[in-house]
Amino acid sequence: MKKIITLLNLIIFCFGMAFAKEITISVGAGENWKQKREPQVAIWLEDTDGNYIKTLYVTERASRKSWIMGPKEGRPESLPVWYHASKFKPSKNATPDIKLDAVTSATPKGGIIFNAELENKTYVLKAEFNTSFDYNDFYTKKKSGVNGQPSVVYEAVIPADFNESSKEIRLEFAGTGSLDGADGIIHKNAAGLTTALTIVKLIAVAAK
Repeated sequence: MKKIITLLNLIIFCFGMAFAKEITISVGAGENWKQKREPQVAIWLEDTDGNYIKTLYVTERASRKSWIMGPKEGRPESLPVWYHASKFKPSKNATPDIKLDAVTSATPKGGIIFNAELENKTYVLKAEFNTSFDYNDFYTKKKSGVNGQPSVVYEAVIPADFNESSKEIRLEFAGTGSLDGADGIIHKNAAGLTTALTIVKLIAVAAK
């Protein structure tokens, strides 16, 4: 009986692998990647109806609420689109409950490269970035608190037939997050943004 169960599990695993693919996500550091503070980053998947599926990558500080001199409730304005989409509640003492194999790390000095596995479905890949104290003439300290400029969000559709022979897909700027973290809406207006637009140089996806 045990042999039969083991064989069935193996068949199910192989069947699942036949309908999955591995991708590589590369985030190229821009001029403002670490100019003031290290950026906070979240990269996640949604379906084409905008429903959250899973987080692929999130920086440790954002996931553990480990902000220097930060309030008890954390800083929802740091990555507001991801926080609202994932319904994630940071915890200082527990492993981040971000479900389904997310990578967590301190912010790397020179960009990010990691692999992820996808089923053969169409996804929307989103990436959000934010640097604290990133002030400019429009987003002043008086007007925008700790955040400075709001988070910036990039996205791209990853089609079901995306494979190793496909051309790499680059995520495009989609808008900004809420300045105070009050909602998870991607605000389309980019007026007033300067250095926030140079946190990253590019975000590219390739199939392996």
